[in-house]
Amino acid sequence: MVHSIYSNKDVFLRELISNASDALDKLRLESLVDKDLQVDTADLHIEIEVDKDARTLTVRDNGIGMSRDEVVGLIGTIAKSGTAELLRTLRETKDAAASQELIGQFGVGFYATFMVADKVTLLTRRAGQAGGTRWESTGEGTYSIEAVDTAPQGTSVTLHLKPADDEDNLHDYTAEWTIREIVKRYSDFIAWPIRMTVEKPGEDGATTREEQTLNSMKALWARARDEVDEAEYKEFYRHVAHDWA
Repeated sequence: MVHSIYSNKDVFLRELISNASDALDKLRLESLVDKDLQVDTADLHIEIEVDKDARTLTVRDNGIGMSRDEVVGLIGTIAKSGTAELLRTLRETKDAAASQELIGQFGVGFYATFMVADKVTLLTRRAGQAGGTRWESTGEGTYSIEAVDTAPQGTSVTLHLKPADDEDNLHDYTAEWTIREIVKRYSDFIAWPIRMTVEKPGEDGATTREEQTLNSMKALWARARDEVDEAEYKEFYRHVAHDWA
């Protein structure tokens, strides 16, 4: 199913970042609407973490998170289209607040991860709830799900990456420059900081680690017209409209 939709494997990272951004938007909205929701919104962000030895890539957010029922309904049903559900519901309601409630749904895009990963592990805890949920699948039609006592608020998606294969356009997604290039191409306009800890050579030859923000967070309409190309317009539209077609 995934391979029939996407021809470019790099888009998996775009999809995960877009989902994380939606989750942050939704948390900010709910924190304004529900005064009883005790959450810290001072440093909402998206984090990318790479483990080269274990060949894993994790995209983490401290957004709204998901309950167990939401994980089953939105993630556990293979090929459930959050986009289609969103469009259907928007046609049926004129309530802007209700429409906003749909933001953060995972759709087909989540499954783009299986183009580059042999296994995907999702850990999530919904804001305001005590326990979390761990979901795991190899993308072959089944999954495991379990409750966890402790989990940070938000959602983390860990990809156990397939070996790089240039002939199959399967890049090394543990490489810093690869991640930077994909974020710049697809997600530079995301309003939340996308952070990654990178290694830098020190003056004495020792390696130091430094957290950097990969995206400019600069809105397209705030940039000069000649600085924005057609591809960036299209990516921005897909992000705000949840329309990947």
